Amino acid sequence: MQETLNELKNKNNFRSLKRFKHENKFVIFNNQKLLNFASNDYLGIASDGILQNEFLNTHKNLALSSSSSRSLSGGYDEFFVFEEYLEKIYQKKALLFNSGYTLNYSCLSALATLKNILFIADKKVHASIIDGIKNANFKRYKHNDLNDLKNLLIKYHKDYEKIVILSEAMFSMDADFANIDGLIKLKKEFKNVMLYIDEAHSIGSLGEKGLGLCKNFSNDIDFIVLTFGKSIASVGAVILCNEISKDFFINKARGLIYSTALAPINVAFSHYVFKNLDKFDEKRRHLKNLSLYFNENLKKYNVIGISYIKMIIIGDNDKCDEISQNLLQKGFYVPSIKTPTVALKDTGLRLSLNASMDYNDIDNLIKALNEI
Repeated sequence: MQETLNELKNKNNFRSLKRFKHENKFVIFNNQKLLNFASNDYLGIASDGILQNEFLNTHKNLALSSSSSRSLSGGYDEFFVFEEYLEKIYQKKALLFNSGYTLNYSCLSALATLKNILFIADKKVHASIIDGIKNANFKRYKHNDLNDLKNLLIKYHKDYEKIVILSEAMFSMDADFANIDGLIKLKKEFKNVMLYIDEAHSIGSLGEKGLGLCKNFSNDIDFIVLTFGKSIASVGAVILCNEISKDFFINKARGLIYSTALAPINVAFSHYVFKNLDKFDEKRRHLKNLSLYFNENLKKYNVIGISYIKMIIIGDNDKCDEISQNLLQKGFYVPSIKTPTVALKDTGLRLSLNASMDYNDIDNLIKALNEI
């Protein structure tokens, strides 16, 4: 183990855990107040004390632990009520999981137990998706390249009973978007193809009333994943699918079967936020405007990401850390993203904007970056 750790340190790729205190859009680290560009709280709901107090005032005596898996005695009423609510919105069956990672790993591992199935994943899908299929038959297609994907489908579609295309709706690092229309067209062209799309970074902040980019295509997408630890400001995740798939996951998804279920209070809060998503249109507009403003005004660096996630490409681990440390001294917490999370050529600084920020915050960050 020590040899592995030493190797990571030599490559400037050693991770350690940091201790923070949170104060709205700021974090306190080593007694320094920093504007936080590392949070996935895109709408600022996690730091919205008013909304949280409204929830707590209207939801009394909710259990703080399920104390069991759902397959035993952890099946509290809050789970079923929330799932039924989501089913009405998306016209698909819903099944809750403890986290997006647990969901992707468990559901894809379960699907991988089926005979004669192939997974074809976008090159930049999240690690949880790759971990779920790593022991299965799988191929990768070039990021957002539908021609490459189609060539793989042409080559393999006759060899497998089912092929599952795996993508994110909004990609967590590059912050670009899947061509959902194009994916659906390919699915319809090859009759044994299914679509699995993860909305982790888009649910809440994108789509009509914040309901995500897949909502209007739910009839054509076999599996839609929504997670609650980002814009929804809660914890957990849900897979939306047909009834047979839901029953299959209940019986075969090990992360569901063998984990203590979410605390009912967390499930109820996720439900509460969903019921209020239509009230956050102004937050979504402000976030979109901040995102455009950032791209228009930062000229010194190569920025990718037209939405609220930004990646400033540096291409060097040491340089990434140097810039990140400089920003830290200037009052900004902007972590460096290095290998193996991204390829070396894609290493850089990942910034997450949120609706609690204002134009002055963006101006100050751009000024700091220009001075480095």
